[in-house]
Amino acid sequence: SASCSTMTLAFKSARFLLTRVEGSKRTLVTCTSTLNGKRWHSSSDGDGITSTTTKPSPKAQVKAPRHKRRIRPIPKRNENLEKLIGEPLQKPAGHLYGGGIVDDEGDTEMLVGDGTKVKPAKSTFFIPQIALHEEDGREKKRVLVLCTGGTLTMAPDPLRGGALAPVEGALIEYMKQMDELLDENMPEVVAHEYHPFHDSSDLGPADWAMVARDIKANYLHFDGFVVCTGTDTMAYFATALSFMLENLGKPIVFTGSQIPLCEPYNDARRNLIMALIFAARDTVNEVSIFFHDRLLRACRSTKVNTHKLLAFDSPNEEPLATIGITIDENEHLHLPPPRGALRVHTTMDTRLLTIRLVPGFDDAMLRYMIEAQSEESQLKALVLQLYGTGNIPSVKHSFIKLLADAADKGILVVATTQCHSGGVMLGHYATGQALVGAGVVSAGDMTLEAAACKVAYLMGRGDLTLKETANMMGYPLRGEVTPPEDLPPPPLASAYERAARKGKFNI
Repeated sequence: SASCSTMTLAFKSARFLLTRVEGSKRTLVTCTSTLNGKRWHSSSDGDGITSTTTKPSPKAQVKAPRHKRRIRPIPKRNENLEKLIGEPLQKPAGHLYGGGIVDDEGDTEMLVGDGTKVKPAKSTFFIPQIALHEEDGREKKRVLVLCTGGTLTMAPDPLRGGALAPVEGALIEYMKQMDELLDENMPEVVAHEYHPFHDSSDLGPADWAMVARDIKANYLHFDGFVVCTGTDTMAYFATALSFMLENLGKPIVFTGSQIPLCEPYNDARRNLIMALIFAARDTVNEVSIFFHDRLLRACRSTKVNTHKLLAFDSPNEEPLATIGITIDENEHLHLPPPRGALRVHTTMDTRLLTIRLVPGFDDAMLRYMIEAQSEESQLKALVLQLYGTGNIPSVKHSFIKLLADAADKGILVVATTQCHSGGVMLGHYATGQALVGAGVVSAGDMTLEAAACKVAYLMGRGDLTLKETANMMGYPLRGEVTPPEDLPPPPLASAYERAARKGKFNI
């Protein structure tokens, strides 16, 4: 189980139950753990934004830091945004095991599997060390599998003319028959299927937030998590979750398949087994996607193929790990450890629009969409996919004026590239400089999925101004963007510019 670094934890009296899939038989394990002492306070924010959740202890008040930092209160729930996002299509898992955890929005009532509300006891511990299998002296990692459906769970449906459709309960039945899960080196597995199954294209921010809350509810009772979902929107789902889960200290691995488990030849079995293995390792503690033979950072990933088994790629960053005879990890890509307790931000502002430019487009249509809006449906952000390094037709002065007017109206305009790899460099060409003058913000080398989800996350927080949100777009929160100082020199850069980029001058 996970360690708690430099802290010494004393445990007492909190009991919970763990069930493990083992063939057709289920094993029951009872463990005890709690943190002794109730003066643990968290005021750290992994996004570089200081916040506080409890009052500091008297000692902390005496030993105040010399440089006072601005303290931001935890954002209150935005009911208007929650209504805009809507309700999830599936029922939440809730607290599957152990005592409850109060969520970041102050809710003490949380839904359990049958839809009833309970008031769990507030947790006082951070990341406890839980001794597993105390009876036989062994220790094994514990992984929770959350399944929303997808190709991995599909089988031919006679009622639909033999077309593939998700089958509820199929994943758990397959896992019961997988001898690999009984190996002593594999983690203990607990599986939960959401009801009813939906195509991944039907799932949106409300469903992503539900999964984030379920991970928070079970965070202290598992060493890692696997999310099985459809591949069509997996990159959006995983990217959104990476932003929602601040100060994440455990691995969350998304996976799926191009061929269902029911087929004799499939990629689902290996993807699932490797996702469990990576979820049980404590080296890559972030949201990731495992597919085919590589582990990718979620907020750097995008789906690139509909027919090949290598369906996902990370165009602007190396894989976190690749598998062959051995597992080869790129340790230089590992994120730093969390700087505080896990916090979950489930409110995403979805009032944004993404537009891919094509030659000869009519910007009058875009102006109509910007101007013809009510207070309820006010556009908050515009994400543009531009040509190359961020170019637009230089003769379209009306389009530049349109973007400037949108920025004046308080609409965040973000520029991304249509290219598969590379990024936006607005200051390199004259047209890009015109965009900067109009108030357009560069997304750097972020994918479209990362840019859209990051905008929705930052605006959904409710504690950032428009200027602060624009500044945070270029700051890597989860490793989703390369800082400008680390980017390669632009095309046709002079020797001076290349040397300045590297910090080396030979004059």
